Parts: sequence; structure tokens; C-alpha cells
Amino acid sequence: MRYRFNNATSHIACAGTSSLIGIIGVGFITVLLTTLLLNHSIISQQSEFKNHSPTLVAFLKDTVDESNGRTLVSQLEKNGQILAVDYTSKADKLARGETEFQDLGVLIKEAFAETQGVIPFPASLNVYVDEELITRKALEHIALEIKTHDEIEDVMLTGQGQLKDRLRDSERTMLAGLAVAVVVVWFIIGTIIKRAAVARSEEIHLMKLLGMFRNHLLLPFAVHGLFLGGVGALCGLSCFYGMAYVFQSQLDGVHYLAIYQIILVVLAEMLIGLLVGLATHRKFA
Repeated sequence: MRYRFNNATSHIACAGTSSLIGIIGVGFITVLLTTLLLNHSIISQQSEFKNHSPTLVAFLKDTVDESNGRTLVSQLEKNGQILAVDYTSKADKLARGETEFQDLGVLIKEAFAETQGVIPFPASLNVYVDEELITRKALEHIALEIKTHDEIEDVMLTGQGQLKDRLRDSERTMLAGLAVAVVVVWFIIGTIIKRAAVARSEEIHLMKLLGMFRNHLLLPFAVHGLFLGGVGALCGLSCFYGMAYVFQSQLDGVHYLAIYQIILVVLAEMLIGLLVGLATHRKFA
């Protein structure tokens, strides 16, 4: 067992400063990958948090009474792409403002009472659309269709629709980043292990002539790959969160990946290192 351990450490030592450079390279890729994963997690959390907010808000003209507004609701709900439409009257908006703004809301209500009940807030329709099944272009088309009604003053796309767009873009960027990260980490670790194998080529050949078992020759390659992948990932995560902590005032706080995500990043890079070690072993041993 002691010999196997010494054999593995000597294999890592043969790479010299190349192993250190490889760890730095893998760490840098880990920092970039962590940034993509964290950005996607934040956008996903924001999207889930606002999941119950309306996709579109249509403001009615002042001349439209509640009866005509609710009639328009029935017409809009016939659209197959619209899940639901809620009517919000002027009085509902005033009451909601009183609840949300508390003392300020009471002052606003008293001010409106002095103007003989005139409420400047327009009535509106909260439109809910299944954004998972339609594109941004289709969403804008629905907004234009709603705006064609004579009762509608204006239609506004809420932040939820914009978050869905950002979430889709983030998913595509994250998948592309993962693919690039796998290729680059494979190349970095593969280059380092090959250098060590070339440096020990005569020693490996001699051990084969002496009848050394194949698993004895395999272990150094596997350990070297696991070492580069695991240490590189841990160094990258440490650097990322170290910099995030130092600049937390500029970043509005430090956000963290979930524990399982951190573990998956480390295990994934260790797995890549192991596979590279096995592939290199087949070539040199």
C-alpha cells in the first residue's frame, strides 16, 4: 500500500510545475463555471418568486365602467393562450395602496376623499399567460391584440415576462458553458498527465518488463487525474467566494450555490480527471 502511494505521488511530482499550472487552469475554469451556475440560480429563484404575478397588465380608459370591464374580461379569456384575466377596479387599487403604504396610504385615501371621491388610479386587467409554452414574440403579439380593444388605454409587460426571457437565455448560456468547461478541463488535465507519463516512460516500461500488475500502473494515472480535478475545483471555488466576500459591498451581498451544486462541481471535475487518467493509461501503459 505504501509503495502504491509513493508511486502515485511520484507520478504527480514528475509533472513538476505543470501540475501547479494545471490546478490554476482548472481553478480558473471553475470560477467561470461557478459564475454561470450562480447567475442561473439567481434568475431561476427570482422567476419562481414572482411566479404568481401577472404576465401583462392592461389599463382601462377612465370612461370604461366596471360592467364593461368585466365584459372585456370574458372576451379576453376566450383566447386559448390566456390562462386567466382578473379585473381590478379603482376602489380596489386605492384599498390595496392603503394596505401596502400604511400611514402614507391613509393620507392618500383622505386626500381623495377631499376631492369628492375622484380616484386617479385607472382600473386594470391582470392577464396571466403560460409563458413556458410561448415565445417573447407571441407574448408581444398577445399584448398588441389586447391593445386593439377600444376600452384599453395601454398594455404593460411585467417583470415576470422579462425574467422568463432571461431564464431561457441563461439556460442556453449555462449549457454552452458546461460543454466548453468539460472540453477545456479535459484538455488541461490530459496535457499534464501526458507530460508526467512521458517523463516516466522508461520507468513504466521497466515495471512492465518486471511483470508489474496492470492495476499498479493504472493507479498513478487515476490518482493524478483525481488530484488535478479535485484540487483545481476546490481552489477555483475558494478563489471565487474569496473575491466575492472581499467585494461584497460592490456586489450587494454574497450569493452562494446550493451545497449539492458545489459538490456536483467538485465531483464532476474529479470524474473528468479520472476519465482522462484512464484514457492516458491505455495509451502509455
